[in-house]
Amino acid sequence: MENIDYETELEKIYNQIGEARIMPLATSSKDHTTVRMMSCINYKNKIIFQTGTDLLKYKQICENNNVALCVDNIQIEGTAHIIGSWLKKENKEMLELYLKHYGKSYETYSKSDKEIAIEIIPVQIIKWEYENGRPYRIFINLTEKTIKQETYILE
Repeated sequence: MENIDYETELEKIYNQIGEARIMPLATSSKDHTTVRMMSCINYKNKIIFQTGTDLLKYKQICENNNVALCVDNIQIEGTAHIIGSWLKKENKEMLELYLKHYGKSYETYSKSDKEIAIEIIPVQIIKWEYENGRPYRIFINLTEKTIKQETYILE
């Protein structure tokens, strides 16, 4: 395994995610876990999506803001925070990016005053990699700004 740098690896991960991705979002409260596909944007290294305040995922996030996403070989654990209306002045740039990728979705759902934006701030990212057919994981702790790699031993 090569030696890895925190900032370099984080940049590679966000580049792999790209500006927009459909990702499964897992939420949980009161021992009830659910997952669904979400239209997400990567905005300033936060994952943003829209949802209705009458939906289960919103209610679960209000009770427990620890969430998880995954894409390709990347697992993301984070905390969800309600941004509120896309139309707030401070959300203009974020909305433009969302419209660029999910304009139809925005048009369909944003007519309701119950639609809001939520941001996920990644706390830990785990990325699976392979070298010569041997798996290893890269653990990135965004709170402590640390990175480590660990060989996954197959027996």
